[in-house]
Amino acid sequence: MKHVLEELKGILTTQAGLPPAPITADATLADAGIDSMAVTVLSMQLEDRMGVFLTEDELSRAPTVTALADLIASRAAGSR
Repeated sequence: MKHVLEELKGILTTQAGLPPAPITADATLADAGIDSMAVTVLSMQLEDRMGVFLTEDELSRAPTVTALADLIASRAAGSR
């Protein structure tokens, strides 16, 4: 899970241009600065990098950054 959280943070900071400081495990998506544009970038990058397909709606429903990482991890585990 920690690996997924770091990958998530990396995508959000390098590809979506978000500052790293507010992207903490317990932050809400809004507090972390994850807006609809960042969710769109994240959706595309997850598919390209990890072969994980999650819709923007699925991603934006996560209540926290940890929940988002858990969702990504569970979907990645299911695609193996």
